Amino acid sequence: MSFHNGDIIEGLYQVMETYGGGGMGLVYRARHLSWSIDVAIKHPRSEFLSAQHQIDEFQSECSTWSALGLHPYVATCYYSRKIEGVPCVVAEFLPGGSLQDAIQRKEIFRGDEGDCLARMLTIAASTAWGLASAHEARLIHCDVKPGNMLLTEFGTAKIADFGLAVAFRPSRPDAKAAGLTVAFASPEQIRGVPLSPCADVWSWAASMLAMFAGGVTWESGAACGAALGECLEGGGKAYRIPPMPKPFAALLGECLRFAPEARISDFGLIAERICLCYEELFGEPCPASKPDLDLISADSLNNRAVSRYDLGDFTEVYSLLDEALTIDPLHPESNFNSALLGYSSTHKVSQTFLARLEQATQFDLGEYRPWLYRACLFNLDGRSRDAFESLEKSREIAGLYEAPEIQRLWDLATQRKMNPVLAPPISGEDFAHDSARFGRLIAKAELAVSENRLDDAKRYLLMSGDIAGFARHPQRRRMITKLN
Repeated sequence: MSFHNGDIIEGLYQVMETYGGGGMGLVYRARHLSWSIDVAIKHPRSEFLSAQHQIDEFQSECSTWSALGLHPYVATCYYSRKIEGVPCVVAEFLPGGSLQDAIQRKEIFRGDEGDCLARMLTIAASTAWGLASAHEARLIHCDVKPGNMLLTEFGTAKIADFGLAVAFRPSRPDAKAAGLTVAFASPEQIRGVPLSPCADVWSWAASMLAMFAGGVTWESGAACGAALGECLEGGGKAYRIPPMPKPFAALLGECLRFAPEARISDFGLIAERICLCYEELFGEPCPASKPDLDLISADSLNNRAVSRYDLGDFTEVYSLLDEALTIDPLHPESNFNSALLGYSSTHKVSQTFLARLEQATQFDLGEYRPWLYRACLFNLDGRSRDAFESLEKSREIAGLYEAPEIQRLWDLATQRKMNPVLAPPISGEDFAHDSARFGRLIAKAELAVSENRLDDAKRYLLMSGDIAGFARHPQRRRMITKLN
């Protein structure tokens, strides 16, 4: 399978750029013509798919990856599919390149020592939180390395490329990876013995060591423990790179114990210790705090529904949208998509979904999307005046950045060429910062309720609703219902 820039694949993806190398083989940046976003289309090297059972396992593990859903610190896998007979992954495209690129180009080390160290510890915490989610889903990555830690345009790190991953389940005690990157592989992976999540812990620690060392200074991943010792003997400092903080060095030492059972094995605990180290050094919370996944569970389900629609699996589309609306009845994208799918079969717009979108406009006053979706549905329903009023309201609320997306969807609506829409991507430090602020306000509201200070509780809830995207948070909705 080989494509050139400008080629249109399957009538759905337009190739924009081609990258080579790595465990995933060729990688294409392509424009998804229905979603109007860039995606990464990847496939493993041919030696990993030489037998049918390897193809089946690859597609199974990609399904597990896609089920991780939206996550601030995991690159989204939309789905896997065959393109020209070759199994491929269609995943989130991240424009910032990899951590490996940033290390080689010295971009990660820019600024003064404090800024640089803060950036490095934030990357360490974010990648640990991402791997914690993968392990909770019982997925071993098996190829953790700086090249598979991708950066957003704002520098947020995400774990990507689970194409070599294996599931660890009681039914698969002999789980082994199809391939490895020797410089970051754990001793047990190099020996070819069955793996546990501790293999990822070793590879993550080796990646962090490479970041602080300015690159790989060892030949085999099995030598990383000794390489850490040599680094610390030299003061833990490489040329123009901040010295490794002692608590972080101690953590890496626990991750690089030769015997898997002797290592720290919980990435959640690893991330918490990095956040504590950050707070002790800088006197403020780490930007990569524990993500609040309750908020984005409906987003994830909606996006999975849109992905299944892309593949023509309509039965699962309806069940996923129903599940999303059970979690969040006012979820804008799920209501819009449900109304759109209903219209495609009945040629009528459900008033139920329009009413919910109207409620969403009142619940989240600073969000333009419910107004835009109402405008598009009113247009389908032949209610031109209502459509234009809702469209103008969405434009009033939105900024210049959102204007092209509003116009694009409205143009499709007037041409009656709309497809289901994805929920916006969730990424990085802003989300973590907003999650932490929301948590503090909810905690204050709960304390006020317990002390019967109901006016204060309502004030805190009102403030929490002003945080973009958090107005419909399940915890906030439950408290509002309780107070009313």
